[in-house]
Amino acid sequence: MEKNTEQKKIPLWLALVPFACLIIVMLPSIIILGASPQIPLMMCTGITSLIGILVTGRKWEDIEKAMIDANASAMQANFIIMIVGCLIAAWMAGGIVPGLIYYGLKAFSPGIFLTCLPVICAIVSFSTGSAWTAAGTIGIASMGIAAGLGVPLPVAAGAIITGAQFGDKISPLSDSTNLAAGVTGVNLFDHVKHMLWTTIPSFTIAVCIFAVIGTRYNTDAADVSQINSICQTMQENFIITPWVFIAPLSVIMMIVFRIPAVPGMVFGTIVGVIFAFVQGADAETIMSQMIYGFDITTGNGMVDLLLNRGGMLEMMNTISLVICALAFGGALKSTGCIETITEVILGACKTRGSVMTANVISCIAMNFLTADQYMSIVIPSQMFKDIYAKLNLHPKNLSRLLEDSGTVTSGIVPWSTCGAFYYSTLGVSALFYFPYCFMAYITPIITLAIAFTGFTLTPLDTSKPIKTSVSEDM
Repeated sequence: MEKNTEQKKIPLWLALVPFACLIIVMLPSIIILGASPQIPLMMCTGITSLIGILVTGRKWEDIEKAMIDANASAMQANFIIMIVGCLIAAWMAGGIVPGLIYYGLKAFSPGIFLTCLPVICAIVSFSTGSAWTAAGTIGIASMGIAAGLGVPLPVAAGAIITGAQFGDKISPLSDSTNLAAGVTGVNLFDHVKHMLWTTIPSFTIAVCIFAVIGTRYNTDAADVSQINSICQTMQENFIITPWVFIAPLSVIMMIVFRIPAVPGMVFGTIVGVIFAFVQGADAETIMSQMIYGFDITTGNGMVDLLLNRGGMLEMMNTISLVICALAFGGALKSTGCIETITEVILGACKTRGSVMTANVISCIAMNFLTADQYMSIVIPSQMFKDIYAKLNLHPKNLSRLLEDSGTVTSGIVPWSTCGAFYYSTLGVSALFYFPYCFMAYITPIITLAIAFTGFTLTPLDTSKPIKTSVSEDM
């Protein structure tokens, strides 16, 4: 007798079970055990698959195919992330990142400390593609300067995180930036360009606020010995020259001329290799560093922490997390969970503005409920991708919103991976610095304004207008 393979529609309460399991399993794993999210994600993928097989009549083969298809959509992103690991190592070996940091710190002025602080952290974060690196190096040094100036540490921490998030967000070297572009199927450079409409205004406003706050404090007696020590160490170990600006300018030109991301990153890596040869490195060393990461011992612990990173293998943890998250997303879609939740959203959100508002809320909620910024990118992308297509919204509108509401709010959650890292490095809990993480509030507000006005939104089909209603012409 042939087995009944009819697929039942999953009810809402059951569609929410995988998310409840994700919260129940992941939060204790990250907060209490300090574990990575991969194993909890695999467990929740298994639970979701069982629901699909036992309750709704899905076949394992179909669920497995959905997981593979979901990961296939992010293969380019994973490939770029690997290249970025090589690029970072080459830029370190070539003195490019040290040079950018050196000139950024030389522009530091104690007289306008709080104005300079987010800008300097943005330079470091953009150069390295990592907000955590900026906070864990220049951020630590700046906290000491802030204490000497009488600047409240929560204010300084907010300025550091603001700059670190801005640089990370617009850096093609950032894993979260590559992830947001990859899971939505958007060209990396198109994604970065589209984010500028929201990121630059929010960062500019934040810097202006810090400039006003900074007028309250004495800035004449700053101890910048740590900053000077970093600059001196850079000079002792690298040939520092203004020519290093060629490297980031080459990447910027790739964005301007819309060169595909893979050849663009490869070209940036080649530039880094050329600079590495100028620094005196040999071919064998450069190749090894691009695989295993740049490694140097300068005698300055902060400089070593800042520079010892990159390499293809360092990026594998991020790639494995992406694979697990997308497998979970594929299982959710195959079992009908996404479809059921989408129908509820469409039933409650009739307009473009309300749909994008729900998208913003879901990203922020994922940060609070799963304690991981990657989940605030991957899961909402799977939930809203089809809805955006119905509204004739280009996927880059979705990729921008994911970062505008997911990436920038991750640091204000005390129990998230970002919140825990900032607390361990800066010594201030998110409970105290979150009022000063201005980008975490300003960017989502700008995004919501865009959602309702339509300003800078790009249509999927340029021959048709963007719909203002979900039911329009349907």
